[in-house]
This record gives sequence, structure tokens and C-alpha cells, in this order.
Amino acid sequence: MGRTGLVAMILGATALVGSCSTASPHAAAPPSTNSASPAADSTPPPSPTRRKAAEIYSTTRDAVLAIQVQEGSRRALDALSLLAQRELGVSGVCHAISHDLGHAALEQAGGRVGDALNDRDDVCGGGFTHGVIEQALAESADPQAAMLTVCAPMQDGSCWHGVGHGLMFASGMAQGRALAGCDNAPSTLLSNRCGEGVFMQLFSADLAAHHVTAKQGPIAHNPQGAREVCQSTRSPHDAQCWFYSPVVWLTVHPDDFDGALSWCRGAGSTFGKTMCARGLGSRTVKFHPEDLSIGARTCGKARDLVDACVRGMGSYWSVHWEGAVPASDICTHLPPGRARKRCPVVTT
Repeated sequence: MGRTGLVAMILGATALVGSCSTASPHAAAPPSTNSASPAADSTPPPSPTRRKAAEIYSTTRDAVLAIQVQEGSRRALDALSLLAQRELGVSGVCHAISHDLGHAALEQAGGRVGDALNDRDDVCGGGFTHGVIEQALAESADPQAAMLTVCAPMQDGSCWHGVGHGLMFASGMAQGRALAGCDNAPSTLLSNRCGEGVFMQLFSADLAAHHVTAKQGPIAHNPQGAREVCQSTRSPHDAQCWFYSPVVWLTVHPDDFDGALSWCRGAGSTFGKTMCARGLGSRTVKFHPEDLSIGARTCGKARDLVDACVRGMGSYWSVHWEGAVPASDICTHLPPGRARKRCPVVTT
């Protein structure tokens, strides 16, 4: 679909959804147990293999940014949410695009974080909030001080995930310095959420979106380097490191989930293997929410790591539906097999 057609589709869609968030998947049952999408158009969307991630990213980003300029962040986020549910390939770059919407919102708000976040929501894993916060910290003269107030008064996890992204930009992609900043969070939970943002940025798979700096590039294309980073990362941040590390393998080897599973087994510790497998399961859903059989096959072959892998699938399924369904909801959509059998046990 070209840009003109996509813009027309989004504008029509936003006229229907108004200012409401995407509906729960239960409002329109998936057409099969292997599909994650609500009732689809009669014309099937193009295969993502025929539309490269960079093309999907740039076309969708330009369209929703145009809506943001004309109608505000809320309408743009509604449009992006709809596309992530209905257009193959958009889910994989949706988080990066929502970051871009956050950047633009802060600029439109004149740098006032509170005003920019009036339209915050959890579309595409909360990337909008992350984008606002990371941009604010990147532009701050004193990010170490700003990080303690930018999420006030709510001090919630999604905002602190954005702090992690922002500290990476502010530190020139030095994860050690960024993690030291995370350690100053008001609680251990928020420190961990901050660490998630650090490693998501370090291992960013959103290369098509240019969310990776020249300094960061080598590690984003170096699975062995990513493994060494995680092996040398101290607790508790090693958990976040291993969770996000599979994105590096998948950047170099797109959709090679079996290869990524084998790579996770080289983590060097049971803990590392488990967290890596959990992260891999979540990526199968992020990149292919329309075909959960991909993750089910990968996790079903994971042997001792099957529980971690399926748990990761469930966690991102809930994120994909913006928290409207629990992780366990994914179980009814999986094809028969080992993953489906273990799902109710590990996602409750």
C-alpha cells in the first residue's frame, strides 16, 4: 500500500474510532486460533516479506505524524494502534514510530513534558511516553537531576522505562553510566524498568527507524558482543540485558527464531538462558502477532526453556492489546502442541 492509500485509510479509520483506544480483541474474535487480529478486511494485506521493515516504518511514520500535526497526538495514536492490529509488519516497527510521536509531541508542547503527556497511552508498548521522556532527558542540561522529577508525581514504570532510553542518549550510549543513573530511581521496581529502557535502546532492533547511533551500531549488529555485555552486567540489570538481547540476533538474522533460541542457549548460565528465552518468546509476538503459530513452534521446541519462552509470548500478547487482556488470553489462540499445553500453567 502506498503512502496516499495508507493516509486515506488512517483518516477514515480515525473518523470511526474517534478519541477511543483500540477495542479489546474480544470485541471481534480472531478468525482462527492462529490469528491475532480482529475481523480483517476482505482483501488480505500484503505479505511483510514484500514490504521491508524500513518501508513499512517510513510510510506509516510519515502518515501518522501528518495526522499528529493536523489533529493532535491522540488521533495519531489511535490511527497507529489500528494499523498495528490490522496491517502486517506494522507491529514490528510500531514501538519505534510511537517514540517518534513522543518526540514530536514534546516539540509541539514547547518542551513541556506534562503538556506532551496529556495524550499518553500504552499504544505499542507505551512508546509514546518513552519518546517524550527520552527526548526531554536528551535535551536536558542536567539529565541526572531531571530524571528524578520528569516522571513525577506518578513515578510509574512506563515513564521510567523512558528514562532508561533518555539516559542512554544523554550518556552517549554508555550503558554503565546509564545504569548508574537507573540505580537512583525511587524504588527497585522503577530501577528495573529504567534498566529495560537502557538495554532496549542498546540492542535496538528498530534499525529501520534509525533509532540507533553510529556508536551504538556495532553492538546492534553483533550477537557475540551482546552476549558479552550481558555476561558482564551486574545483577539485577543482567535480567533486562538478557531479556532484550535476542533482538540483536534477529536484527542480523530476521525471523530466525530457531537460531535465536540456539543462541540463547549459549548464555553461559541457567538464568541467562531463561531470561533470553523469555525475551525471544515476546519478540515472536511483537514481530508476528498475526501468526502466533510461529512463536508456538519456536517455544514448543525449546525443551527445558519452553516455559520461559511461552511466558514471554504471553507478556507481549498483553502489551500488544494495550493491557486489555491478561497474558493467559494467548493460550486459546495457540495451535495444539507443547506450547499450548504449557501456556495455562506459566501465564497465570
